[in-house]
Amino acid sequence: MLEEFKYNKGETDNFRISASQFSKFIDKPWQWYREQILEEDLFEGSTSSYLGTIVHTGAERVSKGLDFTREDVEEFLSTIDDPEIDKNEIREQYPLMLKTLINDYVLSNAKVFHEAEPFIAIDLGDGIEVGGSIDRIEIASVGAKPEDNTYRIVDYKTYNSKTKPKAIPQHYRYQLLIYAYVYSKKVAPISEVRLVYVNRNIDGGFSEKTGKPLKSYPPEVTVLTEQVTQEDLNFIESMIMLCKETLLASEKHPELLHIIWHDPRLKKA
Repeated sequence: MLEEFKYNKGETDNFRISASQFSKFIDKPWQWYREQILEEDLFEGSTSSYLGTIVHTGAERVSKGLDFTREDVEEFLSTIDDPEIDKNEIREQYPLMLKTLINDYVLSNAKVFHEAEPFIAIDLGDGIEVGGSIDRIEIASVGAKPEDNTYRIVDYKTYNSKTKPKAIPQHYRYQLLIYAYVYSKKVAPISEVRLVYVNRNIDGGFSEKTGKPLKSYPPEVTVLTEQVTQEDLNFIESMIMLCKETLLASEKHPELLHIIWHDPRLKKA
């Protein structure tokens, strides 16, 4: 099934519904279809996304007890050819951001660390699977026996703002719930999901009027946690199956693509 849907494969020949892109299926189905199925207008990366990749990778390596050096970063940056990417901005920002994330979260939560970057996917049948790579799994509660433990999904996010995040945004919540659903099905129960934010360093500079220094905002970790209920898991399962059914309907009724994906540009002539 879905022979033409070859983009976004997982470890099998299945088409993979990506957890990190799932919110687009709900909020912007036409964009999700064009990116995930037609492979049009694909996001190739930005200064912010590459910076986030470096911070994520450093946190993962330290979690696993591995080294992560400037040479590793430079080797990664050497693979980027896009002139729009500000490599100097990345070099300036990542050391303090990564140090803050490691010291204020990764190391201080080492006792509850379980694993980093596991790829988990579930076969939904009909050539479709759902899943992705999870930044970090932690022990949320310890049971009488190891099999009675519950676990926490942790996802790192970087941002560039003077305003600290106060709640998990809905688009990230979809991603976290898919991780929780897949991990609960395949490995162990998930009782919590968590976003761990770290911001860029924002130098306030000096006031043009007074010449006085303005407030700066150094990197800081912000942790947001939510409980996962059975109702949450039932909800995200229903949305995952809706996505699967929509894909199958697209294959069966290509003449209705513009209706299914809310995009008149897809209407067959």
